[in-house]
Amino acid sequence: MKSITKMICGFGIWLFILTTMLTNAFGDIAGKGPPCTMGSITVSSTPVANTYTVKGSCSSTGSLGSTITFPWRASGIYSYADNTATENNTVEPARIDQPSHPYGQWRGTYKCPGDPWLTQFYAPSTGKVTCSLLSKLVNVPALKDKSLEAYFNNPFDYQPLTAVDLTQPQRDALLAKRDSDLKAIAKAEAEQRRGAEIRQTTPQQMVVGEMFPPTILAPTAGQQFYAQMPVPIRLAPRQGSIVNGYLINLEIRDPKNNWIPVWTNIGVDAAQAQSASGFTGFGPGGGAGTVGRFPSRPGTWRVNAQVSSPRPSQWSDWVVFGVIPLPPVNPAAVGGKLTK
Repeated sequence: MKSITKMICGFGIWLFILTTMLTNAFGDIAGKGPPCTMGSITVSSTPVANTYTVKGSCSSTGSLGSTITFPWRASGIYSYADNTATENNTVEPARIDQPSHPYGQWRGTYKCPGDPWLTQFYAPSTGKVTCSLLSKLVNVPALKDKSLEAYFNNPFDYQPLTAVDLTQPQRDALLAKRDSDLKAIAKAEAEQRRGAEIRQTTPQQMVVGEMFPPTILAPTAGQQFYAQMPVPIRLAPRQGSIVNGYLINLEIRDPKNNWIPVWTNIGVDAAQAQSASGFTGFGPGGGAGTVGRFPSRPGTWRVNAQVSSPRPSQWSDWVVFGVIPLPPVNPAAVGGKLTK
């Protein structure tokens, strides 16, 4: 009877451990701290790089013992030119109308033999690692709760966090999307070459400029805006170009003068970007529509843009501008210049 009781207890303990491992697999790899999960991961590919966008959530225990759930996001880029993978993980601080929670930013750059989001280069069973850490930046405010810092730092030393725990079906889906993107680009380039051949007899009718980056008309270099107010981003294509859409990147300068990606590959249709008001989704916080999806915060920012369709162009030069704290009265923007 005692033997049977021991067997039942032993089986119960084993079943509990197995269930915990399956439920918190991502947490076991990532380290101790509040459980964080990846809700989705998508990829956008060009012949030179794969760009990943990740959304997820974390949970923590509040001051009253209740469970608080808050968003977590990440962006990653793998460059085929130099076999480097760069990842930026961000947990934004809670809004003033929400319970407080841990927050911070973790950025790492790695040298890998291939794209770590498509191929697993870390074997937990053997500890074998084929990616190497080139640089790491941790920006965590001085809060009592350091759980997120411990959570994100552990896997950061051997490969991007969001590439650690992907299942094979997820990797297969990303690979299929990458192949689809590359085929679409190759098809568009082939059609453009055929069109150019047809128009060779009348070169004045050729549509030119698709390979040239757009011009950023606004914001202008050194211009300043108030936090939580729209920062209009206006773009202009090269004369004669046919443009359907753009991508926009926004980065902020940290106290060590490093540029940190905050919002990457924001898709904007040409009609909006080229309008008199431009793209106004960057600046305000909150909101479910286009406006307010990409909030700003005080600091020195820079923006660049790329034609995304019908054919990707090179990225434009960066334009540096500033975001300053709101004054007691809330004007829309100021037009001063940044001091260097």
